[in-house]
Amino acid sequence: MSKVVHKDFVIPIKGLSVGKHEYAFAIDSAFIQEFGETLISEAALQADVVLEKEATWIKISGTVKGKVVSECDRCLEDLEIPVNTSLNLIVKFVRSVGEEESDDVMILDPSEAELDLSQFLYDYICLSLPLQRVHPKGKCNPLMLNKLKDLGSGESADKKTDSPFEKLKDLLN
Repeated sequence: MSKVVHKDFVIPIKGLSVGKHEYAFAIDSAFIQEFGETLISEAALQADVVLEKEATWIKISGTVKGKVVSECDRCLEDLEIPVNTSLNLIVKFVRSVGEEESDDVMILDPSEAELDLSQFLYDYICLSLPLQRVHPKGKCNPLMLNKLKDLGSGESADKKTDSPFEKLKDLLN
């Protein structure tokens, strides 16, 4: 079982022997940018994948580790986010009656010669990011936080004077 380092994310599966095969993929910013609009601006990741081939299916498991850079939701400055996620996917070559693809199962035509893991890896990376991407308390850009505070306080004062419900309160009195 030898580990093969790939620059592209396509594994030739036609003629691949039954058993376990290890692959390592370097994932960088250029890879992420190929997918267009993305939350990630920079990436330095390593994907270690174990492909276990059987006659009618392939089990893919492994990990993605490293870091990505995204925008802070609060101050819009760059935020470095560590990534450490596990991968799991079953690739089947035979569709059972009524079976459809799901998040964990991909169905390929038996005549397919290659398995492209790029979309699979990209999706796992994006799903590993936290829903709310913010700096730890006190680490956000203080100028931006002051601007937000100013905008927030001015907005609430306008709401009180221009509220359509103020006149309804007069009716109750």
